[in-house]
Amino acid sequence: MPQVPRPDPRSMVLENPEVPERKRFCSRADCGAPVGRARGERPGRTEGFCTKCGHPYSFVPKLRAGDIVHGQYEVAGCLAHGGLGWIYLAVDRAVADRWVVLKGLLDTGDQDAMAAAISERRFLAEIEHANIVRIYNFVEHLDQRTGSLDGYIVMEYVGGKSLKEIANARRTPDGRRDPLPVEQACAYGIEALEALGHLHSRNLLYCDFKVDNAIQTEDELKLIDMGAVRRADDDESAIYGTVGYQAPEVAETGPSVASDLYTVGRTLAVLTFDFQGYTNTYADSLPDPDTIEVFRRYESFYRLLVRATDPDPARRFASAQEMAEQLTGVLREVVSLRTGRARPALSTLFGPETRVTDTELFPPLDGDVSRLGARAPVG
Repeated sequence: MPQVPRPDPRSMVLENPEVPERKRFCSRADCGAPVGRARGERPGRTEGFCTKCGHPYSFVPKLRAGDIVHGQYEVAGCLAHGGLGWIYLAVDRAVADRWVVLKGLLDTGDQDAMAAAISERRFLAEIEHANIVRIYNFVEHLDQRTGSLDGYIVMEYVGGKSLKEIANARRTPDGRRDPLPVEQACAYGIEALEALGHLHSRNLLYCDFKVDNAIQTEDELKLIDMGAVRRADDDESAIYGTVGYQAPEVAETGPSVASDLYTVGRTLAVLTFDFQGYTNTYADSLPDPDTIEVFRRYESFYRLLVRATDPDPARRFASAQEMAEQLTGVLREVVSLRTGRARPALSTLFGPETRVTDTELFPPLDGDVSRLGARAPVG
């Protein structure tokens, strides 16, 4: 995959952190109604209460440059706005002035609920994998303006570009979106499956893989949003997902390894062709392969997506490893077709002989030997 340079963290801080009105929604998982919208000539309010459910909302940053969180993290500014509020860049003054990210943990002012949420999410700090953002700490901070106690996850700062940014930056001369080369998307998929496989081995599910939640930094892909991660046997926590990526059975039966793999298949589709209607018309299906050039050109890639996004979870890949192996095979075929050179894989069963135990494995045979290795009959 083409390298993405690591930018200066300071250059990523927003000068005027604002949330456009079209992106303002109630943060309650069971609501999601539009909030903070303009009425007539009056601009929408940045703080208030949802008119549908009464839940409070605020799109004003709670932390400002120079604020010290937990006596350790000095805020540099806002990086972006997410489902649980603003995401901040900060310097860890206690550990070699390293750059870190502070992300809201729970949108509530209930201290007991905050403590429970922090306790529940501490398992994330035990996850270590090259393709998963590192979680350093969980801290609480008293908002001096509102008096609320806010919880934050302290994470590794990953500089680079999200898959969404990489995809959106590719444009044809007439301004239309230019999909990623299939081999580049396959490379992203293989690294994502490595990360998901690690989570699955620890009985964890990622739940919300999509182009927004993975960043390429230099030549490495990292999953950056751990907010939806849950234990596979968790039947109580809120389930997070995204329309167009989430498997159809999740609403009724909950997430699973199969639904995680479904999200990878959907992401590969979004990256490799102009997937119009993937959040509505084709929310649970793929377009006719005869209408998609990349499907006609690479049948194996199409077949992989069909299996990964099968409506029946039992017919999808059995594991992230199995899907990664199949995707690697597709990648080899695609590269071979593009370059005209075969890209065979090394056998997983047989390898080159590294040592000969004897110079004569079999004694010489007298007489003629048949094609099957048996002595020819004498007569």
